[in-house]
Amino acid sequence: MSFRNRPVLDRKHRPRWQDELRSQQLIVAGFALAIAVAVGIFAAAAWSAFYEGNLRQAALVDGTPVRRAELVQRIQIVAAELQATAVDLQAHAGGMRDDIVQQQLQAVDGALGNVEQVGTDSLVVGMVLENRASELGGAPTAEEVQAEIDKRRQQPERKQLSLIMSVPEKDTGAAPGDEPTDQDWADAKADIDAIKAELDAGADFAELATNRSDDPSAQRNGLLGWVEEIDGQFGEYFDAAGDAEAGEVVGPIKNDTGWFLLKVDDRQSAGRDELLDEFLTSVGVTDDIYFDYVRDEVFRLQVQEFFSTSVVKAYQPQRKVAQIFVTADEGIPVPKQRIRHLLVQPIPGEQDQSEATPEQWRAARRAASELRNRALEPDADWWVLAEESDDTGSANRGGFLGWYDPVTLQDQFVPEFADAVLELEIGDVSRPVRSDFGYHIIQITDRRTSAAELTDRILARVRDDPDSFGEVALAESEDVTSARKEGDLGWVIPYQFDALRDRAIFDMTEIGEISDPVVTANGTYIFKLLDTADLRFVSESRRNSVGTSGFSRWLQELRDEAGVWLDTEFTSTTTAA
Repeated sequence: MSFRNRPVLDRKHRPRWQDELRSQQLIVAGFALAIAVAVGIFAAAAWSAFYEGNLRQAALVDGTPVRRAELVQRIQIVAAELQATAVDLQAHAGGMRDDIVQQQLQAVDGALGNVEQVGTDSLVVGMVLENRASELGGAPTAEEVQAEIDKRRQQPERKQLSLIMSVPEKDTGAAPGDEPTDQDWADAKADIDAIKAELDAGADFAELATNRSDDPSAQRNGLLGWVEEIDGQFGEYFDAAGDAEAGEVVGPIKNDTGWFLLKVDDRQSAGRDELLDEFLTSVGVTDDIYFDYVRDEVFRLQVQEFFSTSVVKAYQPQRKVAQIFVTADEGIPVPKQRIRHLLVQPIPGEQDQSEATPEQWRAARRAASELRNRALEPDADWWVLAEESDDTGSANRGGFLGWYDPVTLQDQFVPEFADAVLELEIGDVSRPVRSDFGYHIIQITDRRTSAAELTDRILARVRDDPDSFGEVALAESEDVTSARKEGDLGWVIPYQFDALRDRAIFDMTEIGEISDPVVTANGTYIFKLLDTADLRFVSESRRNSVGTSGFSRWLQELRDEAGVWLDTEFTSTTTAA
C-alpha cells in the first residue's frame, strides 16, 4: 500500500489517549509560560531594585560619577564609628563624668541624625581634594593614614576611680584672699591620715567618701568615673593612680586643692577597639575600604592646615571698614519702637529689691534724677551712661533693650515700665519710673514699620551724607561691639566673614564708598570703606581665627569649582540605630 493510499485518521476517529496527551501538553506549556513570565517579572524587579540601590548615579564630582552603593557605604562607615562611640560612652558612664558623657552622647546622637549628609560630604570632599592634591600641598602618605587608622581603632587605657579629699580649712579670721597656712595644711593631712587608717581597718570607701570627703564627688559616693590620661578634668588622678590594681587605695597625695585618697575601682587596658571592628564588619567594610575613608578624613585635616598657612597669609590685601547692622524681623513685620533705659536700684545687683529700706529707695531716686539730668544734656553719651546702670544685661549695650511692638508692651515689661513707654515720643527721656526692680530712665530712640524700611531710611541718609556714617552707626547699629566705635570694624581680611559680606567689602574700591545692603538670615549690613591696603600684616591670632572660621567657606568654593552635583532624590538605605 502506497503512502498516498494509507488510511488517515480524522479527528473524529483519533484514539482518546491522543486527545488526553495533547491536553496535558497544553497545560504543561501554559504552566511553563506562566513560570517564565513570573521569573521574568521577578528578575526585572530584582534588577530594578539592585540598580536603584547600587548602580544608579547619586552624585557627579569633577565629571566622575558616584554610584549609590558608594555613598551608602561611606554613610555606613560614619554611622558605624558613631554607633561604636555611643555604645562605648554608655558603657563608661557613671560618677562625676556623667554630665560630660551625656553631652558627648547628645553630640553623637545629633551626628547620627545627620549621618547621610556627613557621609556624603566625606566622600564628595575627598574626591574634590584628591583631584586637586598637587595644588593643596599633596595627599597624605600611606604611613600618615595608617597612623590615623591605628589611633581610631585603639581604645585608651582607662581607670575607674573614686576620691576622698581633705581640703585645708582657713582660720576664721583669714581674709577672703588669704592662702591656707601651714597649720591648715597640717590639719588637712591629719584628717586624711585618719580616714586612711579607717580604710586600712576595713571601713567602706564609698561610705567614708560620702560622709567625710570635701570634694563634690561626695554626693556620688566619691565616684569620679572612668578616667583617661588626657581627661582635662580628672587627668591628674589618672596619673596619681599609677599602676595600682582594682581594689587598691592610693595615697595620701597632696595637690593644689588638698590631700586626697584614690581608690581604683576597676581598670581597662589599652587595646584594639573590638566594638568598632564589629560595627564595621556588620556592614561589610573591609580594611581597604576603611583605609580610603580615613585617607579622605586625614586629607581634609591637612588641607585645613594648608588653608590656615597658605591661603590665610601673614601679608594680605585688606579693607578697613565700618558697618551698620539692622536685625531681621521675626515673622511678619509689625511696627516697632526701639527702647533703651538706665536702671538705678536701691540694692544694686540684687534681683529682689523687696528688702530695700525707704532710705535706700530715696537714695536710688536721687541717683536716678541725677542720671536723667546727665542724659538730657545735648552731648549725652548713653554708651557711657549705661555703664553706670544696674541692669547688667543692657549696661554694655548703651542701655538698648531692643525693638518692641507697642501692642504687646504689657506682655514684655512690668506695668509701670510699659505705661511710661506708651507716653513717650521719639527722643523723650522719661522721669525716673519706679518698679519692683528700681528706678528706670527710659527713652524711645526710633520707630520702624519693618527692618527693610529702616534699612532703606538709613541707607538714604548715609549716602546723602557719608560723613554721618559713624553717628548713624552709634545710634542705629545693633552690633554692640562695632556700634560703640561708630561702626568701625577695623581691617578685614578675606574669609573673615561669610561670602556675601566678604564680597560686598572687597568689591568696594573708593574710600568713603557705601555698599549696597547685604541681607542675611540674621539681619542686614551696610558697609563704608575707610581705607585699603594691597598687602598688610595679619597677626597670628587673627590668622588662626580665620583659618578655623573661614575653612568651610573656602572648601565650599572648591566644591563649587568642581561642579558637584547630588541627586536630590537620594535617600540612604542605611538607618542609624
